Amino acid sequence: MMIRYWNPIEDADVIRHQLDRLFEGMIDTDTPTNPGIWTPAIEVWDEGNALILKAFLPGVKADDLDIQVTRDAISLSGQRHADEQAEGTKRLYSDIRYGHFRRATKLPVEVQNTKVEASFEQGILTLTLPKVEAEQHKVVKVTLSGRDQAPALDASQDNA
Repeated sequence: MMIRYWNPIEDADVIRHQLDRLFEGMIDTDTPTNPGIWTPAIEVWDEGNALILKAFLPGVKADDLDIQVTRDAISLSGQRHADEQAEGTKRLYSDIRYGHFRRATKLPVEVQNTKVEASFEQGILTLTLPKVEAEQHKVVKVTLSGRDQAPALDASQDNA
C-alpha cells in the first residue's frame, strides 16, 4: 500500500486552472487565434396570434445565418467576419466581436414551426412565429335522470 500525502497547494492549483478555463472568453482576450465570443441581443413580443422575435445582428450576412425553430425553442447561429485590413494598417482598438455566435432561447408558448416567416434588413432579423392554436375543449351535456341518482353522461351529445 502506497501512502500519499495531501498537498493543498497542488489542489488549489488544479482549481485555479479549472476556473481559468471556465472564465476564458469572458474577459477581453482578443487575439488572431481567439477572436472573442459574442452573443446577439434579442427581443420577443407577444402579438396575440404570434410571437415576434427580433435579433440584432449588425455586420452579419444573411448567408452566414442558421435559424432553427422547434415548437418551444429557437436557435440562431452564424458568423460575423472582420473587414479585410489594407496592408500597412493596424487595428488599434475594437469593441466589435467577430467570429462564430450561437443564441438559443426557450419560447414562452408553443409555435407552429412550419409557418415561421423571416425577414433580414439592416442587420435586424425579424421572425414571426405563429402560435399553436389552442385545443378547444370538448363540451359534454350532462343529463339528470332523477334527484337521487348520480348524473349520467350522454356521450351522443358531445360537441367538438
